[in-house]
Amino acid sequence: MSFLEPVNGPRPPAPGGADLRRMAEQEQQAEVRTAGLAEQMDWAVVYVATEPDSNDFVVHTTAGQQWVHAYTAYNLLPDARHGYDEVWHRTLRGSDLRRQLPEHVGLELDHGLPHARVIVRPKARPIALHDALEDGE
Repeated sequence: MSFLEPVNGPRPPAPGGADLRRMAEQEQQAEVRTAGLAEQMDWAVVYVATEPDSNDFVVHTTAGQQWVHAYTAYNLLPDARHGYDEVWHRTLRGSDLRRQLPEHVGLELDHGLPHARVIVRPKARPIALHDALEDGE
């Protein structure tokens, strides 16, 4: 018994393992509810087209920038939408996809659809000084 107990009353019992787990689950659910699209995608499963007979993502180049397109459903992959029987793709969590992309490659969700959104913009690739001088001559 502490000398403060008569003033403050008895101490509440310390939380047990089940209480901590419940608190952690509630906190995680609150984070999911308030997360932005990019964070939500990290927890979701996405579908990404791959090169035939390899595990490499298909990389698209637009205006000098490289992009990988991730889709929220298998049937949204371009080849699946066009009726191909065999669609080369990988299924993975958004966070795993983001970890595997180089910084200079951007990520777009559901490319070509009205609700498409850019998740990660590609970072500019540094150019060598001699390349810049040759372009300027």
